[in-house]
Amino acid sequence: MLKTMNNIRLFSIIGVLKGAYFYIPIFSLYLLSAGVPLSAIVIGNIFWSLGAFIGEVPTGIFADTYGQKAAIVLGYLLEALGMLIVFFHPSIPGLYVYYAVSGFAYSFLSGSEEALLYESVRHEKRTDFQKVYGRFLSNEQLGFVSSSALAGILYHFFGATVFVPLLLATSLSFFVATTLACLLENHRAKIHNPSEGAGMWAVLRESASLIRRNEIILTLTIVSVLTVSGQYLLQAVYQPHFEAHGVPALWIGLVVAFGTLLNALATRYIYILEKHLSLEKILLLINGTQGVLFVLLAWLVHPAILVLLYIGAAGLFNLQVPIVSDYINPRTSSHIRTTVLSGMSFIKRFFELFLGIALGKIVGLWGIEASLLTQGMYLLLGIGISYYLLVRCGCAHKVENPDGEQLEFSTQKP
Repeated sequence: MLKTMNNIRLFSIIGVLKGAYFYIPIFSLYLLSAGVPLSAIVIGNIFWSLGAFIGEVPTGIFADTYGQKAAIVLGYLLEALGMLIVFFHPSIPGLYVYYAVSGFAYSFLSGSEEALLYESVRHEKRTDFQKVYGRFLSNEQLGFVSSSALAGILYHFFGATVFVPLLLATSLSFFVATTLACLLENHRAKIHNPSEGAGMWAVLRESASLIRRNEIILTLTIVSVLTVSGQYLLQAVYQPHFEAHGVPALWIGLVVAFGTLLNALATRYIYILEKHLSLEKILLLINGTQGVLFVLLAWLVHPAILVLLYIGAAGLFNLQVPIVSDYINPRTSSHIRTTVLSGMSFIKRFFELFLGIALGKIVGLWGIEASLLTQGMYLLLGIGISYYLLVRCGCAHKVENPDGEQLEFSTQKP
């Protein structure tokens, strides 16, 4: 039966599996119990960003050259294998190696999933990519909801004995996702200008030129740098932050489940906002609210308030992705789409490295509250600058050409 499924249906199932990070609610507690300090756990995100940073462009070129399917399969497989590293070596070196492998695995998926899903929607002659992509992301969040809720309940009743089973369950989920990804089909388009070739350097050169010369793509790349969500910081510090302020252990898992459920529902229907608000106002609403919530997480530490604030912040993570994606994909050509998306992510990862180092140092020197406050202020300042850039650009408008050939290097305003 699986062999008869099209890509869109397969992605719906894969989305749930790749979201099943059973270990997330207990990961910091697992590492702390093994003697890994909290500052090292936060700094570990630097190695994730470094792995993603190194891999972004090469894996994007790989996907555009050999097919997004191959990149997706490798990404899921590396994530499954990487999880086993921290299982066998729960230490600072083991953690950093896992994060680096996980980041590199993500670089194979960054752009590849989005590009193949976009091509699949076009292949079926559909025009609802934003809705389909939102459903894929929403299913990923639903997988995260169910796995987090289960992990929290198991930890509440069985304590530290569930650490190892939850790590192995996460790895198994990605092995299953790898198997299903092998059933996907590539939908490659012809090169727009055959004289430019399909080689690695031709793809890289054309992609870099598009990012540099297309005003909306360049602006949205800058915006992505200025609005780094802080998701990994919050996931790294919320468990000890909750325990320090008396939040019951049961909520360590349930809060992630409820927050992710809210995020899944919001992601599925976020496209409706475009009927009422412009792009810059949508981004201001999402990131401005999230910045305020980070600040409040640092200041308001009553257990019940912390639970509500976490759910609100988690509900906003990456909520803008389907909308922003719908502005970028029509402005790229099929044969360079993954490399363009990876190139934009590459630039974002570069700046995330420095932000991760800064937040890790802040946690070690001044504590969790200071790091949450810093992330909140970064978001508020960043979205303020982003709003100005988007208004000044004046080019955040939709394009109707599904191939983007005639609009690749357009910087004209509507």
